[in-house]
Amino acid sequence: MNTVIEFSHVTKTFDGQDALKDLNLTIHDGELFVLVGPSGSGKTTLLKTVNRLVVPTSGSVKIDGQDVADSHLQKLRRHIGYVLQTGALFPNMTIEQNASIQLDNLGWDPAKKHQRIVELMTKVNLDPDQFLSRMPNELSGGEAQRVGIVRALAGRPKLVLMDEPFSALDPVSRRQLQKIILNLHKQIDTTIVFVTHDMHEAFLLADRLAVIHNGVLLQVGEPDYMMANPADAFVKRFFDVDVSGHRLLKQVIDSGLGRPKADGDAVIKLQNSQTVYEWAGLLERIPGQLVEVDGQVLSQGDLISFVADLGKGVD
Repeated sequence: MNTVIEFSHVTKTFDGQDALKDLNLTIHDGELFVLVGPSGSGKTTLLKTVNRLVVPTSGSVKIDGQDVADSHLQKLRRHIGYVLQTGALFPNMTIEQNASIQLDNLGWDPAKKHQRIVELMTKVNLDPDQFLSRMPNELSGGEAQRVGIVRALAGRPKLVLMDEPFSALDPVSRRQLQKIILNLHKQIDTTIVFVTHDMHEAFLLADRLAVIHNGVLLQVGEPDYMMANPADAFVKRFFDVDVSGHRLLKQVIDSGLGRPKADGDAVIKLQNSQTVYEWAGLLERIPGQLVEVDGQVLSQGDLISFVADLGKGVD
């Protein structure tokens, strides 16, 4: 399998502290590769070495065998898609203008440019006739992030970097965007490197994933293998806590959310052993549906509150 990105003995030091420590990693052509770890682990720092937003203190980063340090910076970035935590849309430009920025830089013909944006807007489930002429302040967070994805993919880059792109979204929007990314990755010839602190998201998306902690690469592999064979106690604990303990409906009830069932409540009963993501999936199918868990009624607002509390203090 061809290697797209090769990190070789990468160390990055900020103010005398190592954010990355002698890290070695290869990412293969066509992978959806996920970098996962807790807050401050170094995963975003590593991602940014690829497009030279961060320059390693020592070591090298190569794309298709070429050291990025020797690459022309503008040319390098023009051929790498980049999706941030927020859509990062320019407020004074229409959605079509925002989505076309990279194509403008690449000198695309206006007709082909429009055709490409229409094609991608359709793929991310945004009707071009309704959305292309809108302004960013008319979009929800999930819609803005979809436009950010369109912008990143517009120029048909061989490589796309995604830095916690769904972490600021509510659970329903996050689940929808995860499905979109999985579907897009099946349809396009692009390597995606995706950063998240959410192990469930990592397991859902990754062909392979890497666990990073305190700047050290702890383990690399396919999700199922890593779950069954964690490299050390930290990786095992990280899997156990993030994939199960903080994501069960029992934890939602134990957190104090919910209310007693009232006459007339139209509820669907769920077990306390079911996950928050199953709940989010139900809400995706039936928006606003009330659920009953252990005699308590939970609303969509409770789901948003619970996940928001989990995200506090996470980079």
